Amino acid sequence: MFKINLKISAILLATLYLIMVGFFYNFYQHLVIKDAKQEVVNILDTTKTIRKYVENIQKPVIYNLEKKGELYKGFFDSRILSSTYIVNAIHHMYTNSQKLKNEIPYKFKLAATNPRNPVNRADDFEKKILKKFRENKIKEFSTTLKENGKNYFYVAVPIERNQKSCMKCHSTPDIAPKELIQTYGNRAGFYEKVGDLRAMISLKVPLSHIISTHIKDFLITIFIALMVFIIFYIFLYIIYKKNQKLQARQDLLLLNQNKLASMGEMIGNIAHQWKQPLTQLSFVLVNLELNSERGKLTQSKLKEKVDEANAQISYMSNTIDDFRNFFSCGKPKETYNIKDVITLTEQLLSATLDKNGIRLDIEILENFTLNGYPNEIIQALVNIVKNANDTFLERNINNPQISIKTFIKDSKKVITIEDNAGGIKIAPINKIFEPYFTTKQSNSGTGIGLYMTKMIIEKKQYRGHKCEESTHGSYVYYNFLKIYSKLPFHSLFYYKMNLQ
Repeated sequence: MFKINLKISAILLATLYLIMVGFFYNFYQHLVIKDAKQEVVNILDTTKTIRKYVENIQKPVIYNLEKKGELYKGFFDSRILSSTYIVNAIHHMYTNSQKLKNEIPYKFKLAATNPRNPVNRADDFEKKILKKFRENKIKEFSTTLKENGKNYFYVAVPIERNQKSCMKCHSTPDIAPKELIQTYGNRAGFYEKVGDLRAMISLKVPLSHIISTHIKDFLITIFIALMVFIIFYIFLYIIYKKNQKLQARQDLLLLNQNKLASMGEMIGNIAHQWKQPLTQLSFVLVNLELNSERGKLTQSKLKEKVDEANAQISYMSNTIDDFRNFFSCGKPKETYNIKDVITLTEQLLSATLDKNGIRLDIEILENFTLNGYPNEIIQALVNIVKNANDTFLERNINNPQISIKTFIKDSKKVITIEDNAGGIKIAPINKIFEPYFTTKQSNSGTGIGLYMTKMIIEKKQYRGHKCEESTHGSYVYYNFLKIYSKLPFHSLFYYKMNLQ
């Protein structure tokens, strides 16, 4: 039967769910970075396009107007001729619109080592990146940064290298427009050459607004995954409960099968125990008849024989009650002492033991009390003794002996059962407790005796069609070492019970 351990299943499912959450977290984290990078690259590409437009279209148009005399010679206005000024102005306007929407603005910068405007001066971090761009080691740089407690995605790309048209403003101060000199002076931004990489543009985009666009997807994903795992666990739980019911029915069937198997032997025991009382009753009746025929049947004699007959009938009635109680179910829990249970077991098995010449030694070192169902302990003892009996006959053991001992050890109530039938030669030894496993011939063994013994003592007790947790709080240890006797034991069961 397919078995499910709910605790292990829950741990495995929870572990798998956490792994999946970690996987989805990493997936969305990479997705955030990917989207952030894409957004930054798009903005920077747009910025580079604006610069190209200014350098390749806007400037030539203005310079052409200057040549035609429609503008004065040396005309310069940074608002329409400086690509850096124009790009900075556009980004400044955009970041102001972000602030009006209560959004965290991105940070744009044109960084140069020889900037005309001091705000564009590259810091040490930016100088290292610029050096790699100038040496053509990289074409793009990106990373994540943290500033003032906020996370940003940072991307830097180089601007176009100096063209011939750039030299009017960046070669020497003497040919630069006078308005440029008046605005920025003649100390920086000059003495550059065609082909030089003057600067790079960089952008820091806050990750918070990108994360916010994905957090909902992430939460929905892990919620759906959680629902799937919960539904799967419920499915496992339903299977587990069905398996439990099937197992309970199977165990009940095996219990009844075991009792039916025992019933035939018990009937033989009843017949054996009734044989002597019936013979005695026959003697009483014959004696009464003879005394009556001879006229010697006095009132006292009649009373004596009636009392003798009643004694035999009472014995027979008690014998029937003992066997009937053994098979009865549905009785309430009761407090009983272990000596009475073992004594009754001996009575139930006395016929079989006497018939096969088996000596049963009982040593009650401590007659402890228990609270529960005594018949189940009796059935467990009967199953074990019956196993030993069968092995004695199968192996033709001389002087067969069974020893039952009770004592208290380490505050635990203990019953040991030992025999000299030669030991159990099964590996692994746990197989003896499997249902329908038997070492006997197919016509003499059912393979459910020890299984039911284990069920009764270790796991559950049966009441009609209901399974209840064991009232003895007990469990079985089995050991096949010669611990308690010098006899070569066939089986040694160590029945340990918690104090009641």
